Amino acid sequence: MDTSTGRPPPTLLEYRDPEGFRGFLAYSGTSRPLAAGGLRVQRGLTGETIVALAEAMRLKENVLQLNVDGAKCGIDYDPTADGKHAAMRRFLRWLRPELEDRLSVGPDMGTTFAEIEALARAEGIPSAKAAIARAQGLSELQVVRRLKTLDSKVGSLTVGARRAGQALAHAALAAARHRGLSANGRPLSCALQGFGTLGRGAAATMREAGVELTTIADEHGSLRCSAGIDLQRLLAADRRAPLASPQQATTTSGSREAVLAEPVDLLLLAACEDALALEDVERVRAPIVAVGANNGLRDEVETALGERGILVVPDFIGGAGGSAAMDALFSPAVCPDPVTVLAHVALIARTLVERTMATACKAGVYPREAALGIAEQAALSGDARPYGLRVLRDIARPARGYPCVGV
Repeated sequence: MDTSTGRPPPTLLEYRDPEGFRGFLAYSGTSRPLAAGGLRVQRGLTGETIVALAEAMRLKENVLQLNVDGAKCGIDYDPTADGKHAAMRRFLRWLRPELEDRLSVGPDMGTTFAEIEALARAEGIPSAKAAIARAQGLSELQVVRRLKTLDSKVGSLTVGARRAGQALAHAALAAARHRGLSANGRPLSCALQGFGTLGRGAAATMREAGVELTTIADEHGSLRCSAGIDLQRLLAADRRAPLASPQQATTTSGSREAVLAEPVDLLLLAACEDALALEDVERVRAPIVAVGANNGLRDEVETALGERGILVVPDFIGGAGGSAAMDALFSPAVCPDPVTVLAHVALIARTLVERTMATACKAGVYPREAALGIAEQAALSGDARPYGLRVLRDIARPARGYPCVGV
């Protein structure tokens, strides 16, 4: 037992592949009927990283008031290698006892839900999320049918591809409303770091909300267009190609770090952990930074941004879209339609930001401290169903008018 928290320490299991690489599975929490988290494929992946990510997942589930423990798994493998799917399939074979018990797996860096599901079925596993059936009181067929909703397109992307970015975008928009930026009579401007599944989903939602996306960065570099980037063209391009490949005549390219210093209203971090170094804090010009990537900012960086008066939406708020979508998908008595799932994700994200900012203002603390307090207050029965949209029922609209300190 961790004497500082009163919780059992995270559990880490290690996999050794015949090819020589290692894989890991970590649980944060043992008392709830389901544990959920993504499957990551990343070169240099360590057990320490997986444990930290499982802890972040626990915070997401808690802040959403879901009766779900945190989990995370992955393999130390090159996601661009030809042997990726074979490696993932062997890892899923090793995970099978956990998947049949209480582990629900989704996508993470280097993976998509479609490929995870296909490889799970190839191993005779109905779904990487089959454990939801027993925990939620549904049949495996009902779970599989509801998961098919993720394959439905809403706009240019599927629900599965949009759900995480939907939450990040609406969390950022709620923060802008809190700061009064959305009432200034002009479109909001946004810079986006990361153009994987999370970044693409956030970009699509921002475009629909009328936000001008002026700068996008990937691992290769960045694109900038003061009049707004042609997002439809980028979304239609090969995902494996560098962003600069399909650039327009009015678009300029730059370093991948250039996105951090853009003079925009909103900076969205949707790439990887430790996305901003402490020495780069002074370069940030956006008044709001919304973090969607797991462990996207170190605590000292988040504090330094707050000291500069920059409002930061923490990662376990901005990055809670995957878990929120599962709640929206499995809570109702009947399967919801795709638009309803995304609408619930948006409402959950906005509500959580409003509550976090109100709590931070009242207590005179930064948003992360307020959000951690909300997460740690979650006290759910171990035998309750995992999903029930408690967040929509229990979180009251925050009172307004508090004097804000550091928010």
